[in-house]
Amino acid sequence: MNNPLISIIVPVYNVEKYLRPCLDSILSQTYTNWEAILVDDGSKDNSGKICDEYAQKDNRFVVVHKQNEGVAQARITGFENSKGELITFVDADDIIEPDCLEKLSLPIIKDGADMVSCDYYKVEKGERKLPRAKLTGTYENEQITDFIAQHYFYDTKTNSYGMTCFLWSKMVKREYVMKSLKNGVGLWFGEDQISMFTMLLQCKRLVLIPDRLYNYIIHEGQTVKRYNESLWDNVIKMLSWYESLLPDKSCNKGLRKRIWIYIIQTHSKMISAQLDRTTYIEHMSRMRNHPFMKRFFRSMSIQGGLPTNFRYWMLKIKCYYFFRYSSR
Repeated sequence: MNNPLISIIVPVYNVEKYLRPCLDSILSQTYTNWEAILVDDGSKDNSGKICDEYAQKDNRFVVVHKQNEGVAQARITGFENSKGELITFVDADDIIEPDCLEKLSLPIIKDGADMVSCDYYKVEKGERKLPRAKLTGTYENEQITDFIAQHYFYDTKTNSYGMTCFLWSKMVKREYVMKSLKNGVGLWFGEDQISMFTMLLQCKRLVLIPDRLYNYIIHEGQTVKRYNESLWDNVIKMLSWYESLLPDKSCNKGLRKRIWIYIIQTHSKMISAQLDRTTYIEHMSRMRNHPFMKRFFRSMSIQGGLPTNFRYWMLKIKCYYFFRYSSR
Protein backbone atom coordinates (compact mmCIF):
# COMPACT_ATOMS: atom_id res chain seq x y z
CA MET A 1 0.00 0.00 0.00
CA ASN A 2 1.60 3.23 -1.18
CA ASN A 3 -0.08 6.66 -1.10
CA PRO A 4 -3.61 5.18 -0.83
CA LEU A 5 -6.76 7.20 -1.38
CA ILE A 6 -8.25 8.24 1.97
CA SER A 7 -12.00 8.81 2.14
CA ILE A 8 -13.13 11.35 4.74
CA ILE A 9 -16.80 10.87 5.56
CA VAL A 10 -18.53 13.98 6.90
CA PRO A 11 -22.22 13.84 7.88
CA VAL A 12 -23.70 17.33 7.60
CA TYR A 13 -26.91 18.56 9.22
CA ASN A 14 -27.73 22.19 10.05
CA VAL A 15 -24.16 23.22 10.86
CA GLU A 16 -23.78 26.33 8.67
CA LYS A 17 -22.12 28.24 11.55
CA TYR A 18 -19.34 25.66 11.93
CA LEU A 19 -18.99 23.95 8.55
CA ARG A 20 -16.49 26.22 6.80
CA PRO A 21 -13.72 25.86 9.43
CA CYS A 22 -14.18 22.08 9.27
CA LEU A 23 -13.88 21.95 5.48
CA ASP A 24 -10.96 24.41 5.51
CA SER A 25 -9.13 22.09 7.90
CA ILE A 26 -9.60 19.26 5.41
CA LEU A 27 -8.27 21.44 2.59
CA SER A 28 -5.15 22.21 4.64
CA GLN A 29 -4.05 18.55 4.94
CA THR A 30 -0.38 17.76 4.23
CA TYR A 31 -1.53 14.39 2.83
CA THR A 32 -3.19 15.28 -0.45
CA ASN A 33 -4.61 12.02 -1.88
CA TRP A 34 -8.02 12.25 -0.24
CA GLU A 35 -11.68 12.62 -1.05
CA ALA A 36 -14.21 14.11 1.34
CA ILE A 37 -17.74 12.74 1.07
CA LEU A 38 -20.06 15.44 2.41
CA VAL A 39 -23.47 13.94 3.16
CA ASP A 40 -26.07 16.69 3.46
CA ASP A 41 -28.67 14.89 5.56
CA GLY A 42 -31.62 17.08 4.67
CA SER A 43 -30.24 20.30 6.19
CA LYS A 44 -32.73 23.13 6.54
CA ASP A 45 -30.11 25.87 6.71
CA ASN A 46 -27.37 26.78 4.22
CA SER A 47 -25.17 23.76 4.99
CA GLY A 48 -25.98 22.05 1.69
CA LYS A 49 -25.10 25.19 -0.28
CA ILE A 50 -21.79 25.49 1.54
CA CYS A 51 -20.99 21.86 0.66
CA ASP A 52 -21.72 22.58 -3.02
CA GLU A 53 -19.54 25.69 -2.86
CA TYR A 54 -16.52 23.68 -1.67
CA ALA A 55 -17.15 20.97 -4.27
CA GLN A 56 -17.01 23.63 -6.99
CA LYS A 57 -13.67 24.89 -5.63
CA ASP A 58 -12.05 21.45 -5.25
CA ASN A 59 -13.23 18.26 -6.94
CA ARG A 60 -11.94 16.16 -4.05
CA PHE A 61 -15.13 17.18 -2.25
CA VAL A 62 -18.06 14.94 -3.23
CA VAL A 63 -21.51 16.10 -2.11
CA VAL A 64 -24.51 13.84 -1.56
CA HIS A 65 -27.86 15.49 -0.78
CA LYS A 66 -30.44 13.24 0.85
CA GLN A 67 -33.52 13.33 3.05
CA ASN A 68 -32.95 13.38 6.78
CA GLU A 69 -32.47 9.88 8.24
CA GLY A 70 -30.00 10.53 11.04
CA VAL A 71 -26.23 10.51 11.37
CA ALA A 72 -25.81 6.71 11.36
CA GLN A 73 -27.51 6.37 7.97
CA ALA A 74 -25.66 9.45 6.68
CA ARG A 75 -22.35 7.73 7.41
CA ILE A 76 -23.51 4.63 5.57
CA THR A 77 -24.49 6.77 2.57
CA GLY A 78 -21.11 8.47 2.71
CA PHE A 79 -19.30 5.13 2.76
CA GLU A 80 -21.39 3.81 -0.15
CA ASN A 81 -20.29 6.83 -2.20
CA SER A 82 -16.62 6.56 -1.24
CA LYS A 83 -13.73 4.91 -3.09
CA GLY A 84 -10.85 5.09 -0.62
CA GLU A 85 -8.82 2.16 0.65
CA LEU A 86 -8.68 3.91 4.02
CA ILE A 87 -11.64 5.50 5.79
CA THR A 88 -11.82 8.21 8.44
CA PHE A 89 -14.71 10.21 9.89
CA VAL A 90 -14.97 13.88 10.77
CA ASP A 91 -17.93 15.59 12.43
CA ALA A 92 -18.97 18.68 10.50
CA ASP A 93 -18.60 21.00 13.48
CA ASP A 94 -15.08 19.85 14.43
CA ILE A 95 -11.59 20.58 13.04
CA ILE A 96 -8.65 18.32 12.20
CA GLU A 97 -4.98 19.26 12.45
CA PRO A 98 -3.06 19.76 9.14
CA ASP A 99 -1.06 16.53 9.60
CA CYS A 100 -4.04 14.43 10.73
CA LEU A 101 -4.36 12.26 7.61
CA GLU A 102 -0.60 11.90 7.23
CA LYS A 103 -0.02 10.67 10.78
CA LEU A 104 -3.11 8.46 11.00
CA SER A 105 -2.31 6.69 7.73
CA LEU A 106 1.39 6.08 8.38
CA PRO A 107 1.03 3.02 10.68
CA ILE A 108 -1.35 1.46 8.14
CA ILE A 109 0.90 2.13 5.14
CA LYS A 110 4.21 1.25 6.79
CA ASP A 111 3.27 -1.33 9.43
CA GLY A 112 0.05 -2.95 8.21
CA ALA A 113 -2.21 -1.69 10.98
CA ASP A 114 -5.94 -2.23 10.51
CA MET A 115 -7.04 0.66 12.75
CA VAL A 116 -5.18 3.70 14.06
CA SER A 117 -6.46 5.95 16.85
CA CYS A 118 -5.01 9.32 17.83
CA ASP A 119 -5.55 11.62 20.80
CA TYR A 120 -7.53 14.86 20.63
CA TYR A 121 -8.16 18.32 22.04
CA LYS A 122 -11.46 19.18 23.67
CA VAL A 123 -12.28 22.77 22.71
CA GLU A 124 -14.83 24.66 24.81
CA LYS A 125 -15.48 28.39 24.59
CA GLY A 126 -12.37 28.77 22.45
CA GLU A 127 -10.12 27.09 25.02
CA ARG A 128 -8.21 23.91 24.19
CA LYS A 129 -8.37 21.40 27.01
CA LEU A 130 -6.24 18.28 27.26
CA PRO A 131 -8.16 15.11 28.12
CA ARG A 132 -6.60 12.65 30.53
CA ALA A 133 -3.54 10.91 29.07
CA LYS A 134 -4.56 7.98 26.92
CA LEU A 135 -2.75 4.76 26.06
CA THR A 136 -0.35 4.31 23.17
CA GLY A 137 1.19 1.24 21.55
CA THR A 138 0.47 -1.63 19.17
CA TYR A 139 -1.95 -4.46 19.96
CA GLU A 140 -2.31 -7.59 17.82
CA ASN A 141 -4.86 -10.42 17.67
CA GLU A 142 -5.65 -11.68 21.20
CA GLN A 143 -3.89 -8.63 22.66
CA ILE A 144 -6.83 -6.57 21.39
CA THR A 145 -9.23 -8.59 23.54
CA ASP A 146 -6.89 -8.10 26.49
CA PHE A 147 -6.81 -4.38 25.73
CA ILE A 148 -10.62 -4.24 25.73
CA ALA A 149 -10.77 -6.13 29.04
CA GLN A 150 -8.13 -4.04 30.80
CA HIS A 151 -8.34 -0.60 29.23
CA TYR A 152 -11.05 0.06 26.63
CA PHE A 153 -14.23 0.28 28.70
CA TYR A 154 -12.47 1.52 31.81
CA ASP A 155 -8.84 2.28 32.56
CA THR A 156 -7.78 2.53 36.20
CA LYS A 157 -5.07 5.10 35.41
CA THR A 158 -7.53 7.59 33.93
CA ASN A 159 -10.73 6.55 35.76
CA SER A 160 -12.24 6.68 32.29
CA TYR A 161 -11.76 4.94 28.96
CA GLY A 162 -8.29 4.05 27.68
CA MET A 163 -8.92 5.27 24.13
CA THR A 164 -11.53 7.50 22.54
CA CYS A 165 -14.63 5.45 21.78
CA PHE A 166 -15.83 7.58 18.85
CA LEU A 167 -15.44 7.15 15.09
CA TRP A 168 -13.66 10.46 14.81
CA SER A 169 -9.91 10.36 15.55
CA LYS A 170 -9.71 6.92 13.87
CA MET A 171 -8.57 5.60 10.51
CA VAL A 172 -9.47 2.08 9.41
CA LYS A 173 -9.13 -0.16 6.40
CA ARG A 174 -12.16 -0.18 4.13
CA GLU A 175 -13.11 -3.84 4.65
CA TYR A 176 -13.99 -3.26 8.31
CA VAL A 177 -16.46 -0.43 7.80
CA MET A 178 -19.87 -1.37 6.35
CA LYS A 179 -20.94 -4.06 8.84
CA SER A 180 -19.80 -1.80 11.65
CA LEU A 181 -21.77 1.23 10.49
CA LYS A 182 -24.96 -0.81 10.20
CA ASN A 183 -24.67 -1.75 13.87
CA GLY A 184 -25.15 1.89 14.83
CA VAL A 185 -28.46 2.36 13.00
CA GLY A 186 -31.36 2.93 15.38
CA LEU A 187 -29.49 5.03 17.94
CA TRP A 188 -29.43 8.83 18.13
CA PHE A 189 -26.79 8.86 20.86
CA GLY A 190 -23.77 6.53 20.93
CA GLU A 191 -24.30 5.18 17.42
CA ASP A 192 -20.67 5.85 16.51
CA GLN A 193 -19.44 4.10 19.64
CA ILE A 194 -21.15 0.86 18.66
CA SER A 195 -19.84 1.18 15.09
CA MET A 196 -16.30 1.86 16.31
CA PHE A 197 -16.39 -1.06 18.75
CA THR A 198 -17.55 -3.41 15.99
CA MET A 199 -14.60 -2.30 13.86
CA LEU A 200 -12.24 -2.81 16.78
CA LEU A 201 -13.40 -6.40 17.26
CA GLN A 202 -12.65 -7.21 13.61
CA CYS A 203 -9.13 -5.73 13.59
CA LYS A 204 -6.00 -7.84 13.85
CA ARG A 205 -3.62 -4.95 14.49
CA LEU A 206 -4.55 -1.82 16.43
CA VAL A 207 -2.17 1.13 16.80
CA LEU A 208 -2.71 3.99 19.27
CA ILE A 209 -0.60 7.09 18.67
CA PRO A 210 -0.18 9.97 21.18
CA ASP A 211 -0.52 12.80 18.65
CA ARG A 212 -3.45 15.17 19.21
CA LEU A 213 -4.77 15.43 15.68
CA TYR A 214 -8.48 16.11 16.21
CA ASN A 215 -10.29 19.08 17.76
CA TYR A 216 -13.58 18.05 19.36
CA ILE A 217 -15.45 21.32 19.69
CA ILE A 218 -18.22 21.73 22.27
CA HIS A 219 -20.99 24.02 21.04
CA GLU A 220 -23.76 25.52 23.13
CA GLY A 221 -26.94 23.48 22.88
CA GLN A 222 -25.17 20.43 21.47
CA THR A 223 -27.46 17.38 21.35
CA VAL A 224 -25.20 15.19 23.49
CA LYS A 225 -25.43 17.71 26.34
CA ARG A 226 -29.24 17.78 26.55
CA TYR A 227 -31.64 15.44 28.30
CA ASN A 228 -34.93 14.23 26.91
CA GLU A 229 -37.30 11.43 27.84
CA SER A 230 -35.86 8.91 25.38
CA LEU A 231 -32.23 9.27 26.48
CA TRP A 232 -32.30 6.47 29.07
CA ASP A 233 -33.84 4.07 26.54
CA ASN A 234 -31.20 5.01 24.00
CA VAL A 235 -28.33 4.61 26.49
CA ILE A 236 -29.64 1.21 27.64
CA LYS A 237 -29.97 0.04 24.04
CA MET A 238 -26.39 1.12 23.32
CA LEU A 239 -25.06 -0.65 26.42
CA SER A 240 -27.07 -3.78 25.58
CA TRP A 241 -25.39 -3.86 22.18
CA TYR A 242 -22.01 -3.50 23.83
CA GLU A 243 -22.86 -6.49 26.04
CA SER A 244 -23.94 -8.59 23.04
CA LEU A 245 -20.67 -7.83 21.23
CA LEU A 246 -18.26 -8.68 24.06
CA PRO A 247 -15.56 -11.11 22.87
CA ASP A 248 -15.42 -13.01 26.20
CA LYS A 249 -16.26 -12.78 29.91
CA SER A 250 -12.94 -11.12 30.73
CA CYS A 251 -14.46 -7.88 29.43
CA ASN A 252 -17.47 -7.94 31.78
CA LYS A 253 -15.81 -6.02 34.61
CA GLY A 254 -14.77 -3.17 32.33
CA LEU A 255 -18.24 -2.98 30.81
CA ARG A 256 -19.79 -2.73 34.28
CA LYS A 257 -17.58 0.30 34.92
CA ARG A 258 -18.64 1.82 31.60
CA ILE A 259 -22.31 1.23 32.41
CA TRP A 260 -21.88 3.06 35.69
CA ILE A 261 -20.15 5.97 33.93
CA TYR A 262 -23.14 6.31 31.59
CA ILE A 263 -25.62 6.12 34.45
CA ILE A 264 -23.84 8.99 36.19
CA GLN A 265 -23.49 11.03 32.98
CA THR A 266 -27.14 10.57 31.99
CA HIS A 267 -28.29 11.38 35.50
CA SER A 268 -26.23 14.60 35.40
CA LYS A 269 -28.13 15.61 32.26
CA MET A 270 -31.39 14.95 34.10
CA ILE A 271 -30.28 17.26 36.91
CA SER A 272 -29.38 19.96 34.37
CA ALA A 273 -32.85 19.60 32.85
CA GLN A 274 -34.38 20.55 36.23
CA LEU A 275 -37.18 18.01 36.13
CA ASP A 276 -39.87 18.26 38.78
CA ARG A 277 -39.81 15.63 41.52
CA THR A 278 -42.65 13.50 40.10
CA THR A 279 -41.15 13.39 36.59
CA TYR A 280 -37.66 12.73 37.95
CA ILE A 281 -38.79 9.72 40.00
CA GLU A 282 -40.92 8.43 37.13
CA HIS A 283 -37.96 8.50 34.70
CA MET A 284 -35.54 6.99 37.22
CA SER A 285 -37.99 4.23 38.08
CA ARG A 286 -38.48 3.34 34.43
CA MET A 287 -34.71 3.16 33.94
CA ARG A 288 -34.09 1.13 37.09
CA ASN A 289 -36.84 -1.41 36.27
CA HIS A 290 -35.56 -2.12 32.78
CA PRO A 291 -34.44 -5.80 32.58
CA PHE A 292 -30.91 -4.75 31.60
CA MET A 293 -30.58 -2.51 34.65
CA LYS A 294 -32.14 -5.12 36.93
CA ARG A 295 -29.32 -7.48 35.95
CA PHE A 296 -26.73 -4.76 36.43
CA PHE A 297 -27.86 -3.99 40.00
CA ARG A 298 -27.86 -7.62 41.16
CA SER A 299 -24.26 -7.25 42.32
CA MET A 300 -23.63 -5.88 45.79
CA SER A 301 -21.35 -3.03 44.70
CA ILE A 302 -19.69 -1.34 41.74
CA GLN A 303 -16.25 -2.00 43.27
CA GLY A 304 -15.42 1.67 43.60
CA GLY A 305 -14.61 3.87 46.56
CA LEU A 306 -17.01 4.43 49.45
CA PRO A 307 -18.90 7.39 47.86
CA THR A 308 -19.31 5.48 44.59
CA ASN A 309 -20.52 2.32 46.29
CA PHE A 310 -22.93 4.38 48.44
CA ARG A 311 -24.48 5.94 45.33
CA TYR A 312 -24.66 2.53 43.66
CA TRP A 313 -26.49 1.17 46.73
CA MET A 314 -28.97 4.06 46.64
CA LEU A 315 -29.99 3.04 43.13
CA LYS A 316 -29.89 -0.65 43.95
CA ILE A 317 -32.54 -0.19 46.64
CA LYS A 318 -34.37 2.41 44.51
CA CYS A 319 -33.88 5.43 46.75
CA TYR A 320 -34.07 7.80 43.81
CA TYR A 321 -34.58 11.04 45.65
CA PHE A 322 -31.67 10.37 48.03
CA PHE A 323 -29.57 9.44 45.00
CA ARG A 324 -30.46 12.78 43.42
CA TYR A 325 -29.18 14.72 46.41
CA SER A 326 -26.10 12.51 46.81
CA SER A 327 -25.04 13.95 43.43
CA ARG A 328 -24.66 17.46 44.83
